[in-house]
Amino acid sequence: MKNFVQRPLWAGVVASVLGLALQGCNATSSPRGSVSAPSPALNWHDQAARLIRALDLSGRLQDAARDYVVGQMARGVAPKPALERWIAEQRERGAVIRCKPEVSATDECVART
Repeated sequence: MKNFVQRPLWAGVVASVLGLALQGCNATSSPRGSVSAPSPALNWHDQAARLIRALDLSGRLQDAARDYVVGQMARGVAPKPALERWIAEQRERGAVIRCKPEVSATDECVART
């Protein structure tokens, strides 16, 4: 009876380890296999930096945007809504905020919203 229980249990452990090891080999399950999909591993600070770089801002406004977004992220707000809120506040003050000319229409620019 002891040998009967141990063999299937051992085989199950081997099958589980192989399944986990081979899971990364499937191209459809890996985010690196798709070129058009954004990287889900992008952290909030990298995402905020990417969004701010897409804007045509002076150095002073870039610093102000970065400070505002970092403060909002500390409160749990995602970078894009935080930056959209900052842009709305700046526009209320009369600032003109646009996307950089080299940012294509397919790229994400929060100034267009």
